[in-house]
Amino acid sequence: SSGINAEWPLRSKMVDNYGLDITYEVKPITEFTQFLDIQYKFVGGRLTTDLFRKPTDANRYLEFSSFHPRHTFRSIVFSQALRYRRIINDDVLLDERLAELQLFFERSSYPTDMVREVISDVRSIPRTLQYKAKDQGPPSFTPWIVTFGAGYEETKEKAKEASNIISNSRTWSSENPERIPKLQVVTRRAPNLKDTLFKRKKLALGSESRTTDPCTKPGEKKKGRPCQTCHLVSGNSMVSNNGHSVRTQGGNCKTRNIVYGATCKLCTVNNVYVGKTVTSLSQRVNGHRSKYYEILEASSKGNVESHRDFDDENVLGAHLFSVHNLRERSVFNESFHFDILCSTSPDNIRKSEQFYINKLKTLYPFGLNNVNSVSGS
Repeated sequence: SSGINAEWPLRSKMVDNYGLDITYEVKPITEFTQFLDIQYKFVGGRLTTDLFRKPTDANRYLEFSSFHPRHTFRSIVFSQALRYRRIINDDVLLDERLAELQLFFERSSYPTDMVREVISDVRSIPRTLQYKAKDQGPPSFTPWIVTFGAGYEETKEKAKEASNIISNSRTWSSENPERIPKLQVVTRRAPNLKDTLFKRKKLALGSESRTTDPCTKPGEKKKGRPCQTCHLVSGNSMVSNNGHSVRTQGGNCKTRNIVYGATCKLCTVNNVYVGKTVTSLSQRVNGHRSKYYEILEASSKGNVESHRDFDDENVLGAHLFSVHNLRERSVFNESFHFDILCSTSPDNIRKSEQFYINKLKTLYPFGLNNVNSVSGS
């Protein structure tokens, strides 16, 4: 293409050192110059801006036959038309581009009347380059969150009926209409590409906290029974057994699909057990605690053999009973702390558990695990 060679020191340096040549193309200011998604030029000293589209742009949008709420399609048309309105500063050119946009949407099976109506609404909006500040206050309605699907339209009608019943009730009928609570159906957003990418990034880089934290924050009060595991998580970033160490992963008592480590605080060596659970950490710890209580109850009845059944669930209780000769129910919470070693999927959880058993060397007699997770021996 035609252009001028810029005799800059940078060009001379590249030519001399790398054998490269750089050519810069300079267009007259009366012709459009592209910058990102904008192209601009000056005509009679006046700036004219237009939307720039790559020649390879297919100009296709979400098909109208796709299974989405109707307002999703209106929002797509509105956002694209508003983008045109912000970028193009000439009204005649804007009308041409909006007519093209309408054809693009009709090509994706959008109803002509709907597209024309939305574009007309956008066309009447004054052009502004400033973003509107979002209202940071509480919503003026009570959201009724549903998953879009069968019954969605019926749910919207029920929400309207419920709002009318509330507004006509004895409690609210005399109130200011703005103060009367209103129900509004809100669809739960499905995961998008951004969610997927950030989730993959988080799994790849790990959690920022790297520690297992209580599910109940200090000073926080929750309804129901308090969590019995919150005071058993260590908050450490490492788990070690006989000189072998691994980093922990962030999570709390309610985290599911995990491989965890239980460390006996009464032992100085060979004191780590690696376990797995598809339920929450707190549920798994409750299971270990219950098995210890069962061993104590069986022992009180003279069934001294039960504590020797060292399966995956009662190995911690059996360790307290047989190795440390403890018989009090309260000692379980005083003897162990727990950490999440990794989050995984149910399909890979056995392999993940075996990985940490090998990594920390926790198989008996060097740890508290009695069997391999994969082989069972």
